[in-house]
Amino acid sequence: MNQPKTSLAFLLVILVVLAYLFLNSSYFTAAALQWTGLVLLDGAQLDDFVDFQPTNVLYLDKGALQRRLEEHPWIEKATVRWTWPNHVEVMISERLPLAWVAYGDIIYVLDRSGALMAPPSQFSVLELPKVVNVDLTAQAQLKAAARVLAAVPPGMVGTFARWDGASRALVTKSGVEIIMGDMEDVEAKLLLLEELWQDLAAQGLDPAVIDLRVLKNPVVRLRQP
Repeated sequence: MNQPKTSLAFLLVILVVLAYLFLNSSYFTAAALQWTGLVLLDGAQLDDFVDFQPTNVLYLDKGALQRRLEEHPWIEKATVRWTWPNHVEVMISERLPLAWVAYGDIIYVLDRSGALMAPPSQFSVLELPKVVNVDLTAQAQLKAAARVLAAVPPGMVGTFARWDGASRALVTKSGVEIIMGDMEDVEAKLLLLEELWQDLAAQGLDPAVIDLRVLKNPVVRLRQP
């Protein structure tokens, strides 16, 4: 009478042991993290940042890994996902560099939130516009610069050489001064600028100053021959 119960119990023990061995086998070991969304950052550097070691995906604390990654100054958001059987994909949203600022011999990069950070390694800040005449301790001035530069239409990205916080003006690489005035209607002013820029180019006109302080009454001053 007891033999079937004993056999069943023994079978259950065997199954539990086999399941334990299977779940703890190399079949579930993630040898590396799979990174997606990287533009400025490098996967090997992030491996070092989180000190990743091959690990069983069933014991991986995805929340802790995500929180650690979001401590990185250039990561805005990280999402960790496990796929069968041993793949760990990490989706990264990087911060958007908008401009660079010089403080003595130190270079900082301004992101769209108005934060200043050290530039990523092997990143050329000279491709970005420079922010001048701002107080680096005045968050409002940095946020204003970020708001303007983040609102630049895609078709005009790469056009500007600098943002002057004192005159509240953008200056193009060709030296055209775009006077923005106050921060009201910034997005609308830049959309209008794109239209004006295209119209002037179509007419072969060379502007020296485009004054957008009054949105409904922009003023264009042409270069003197």
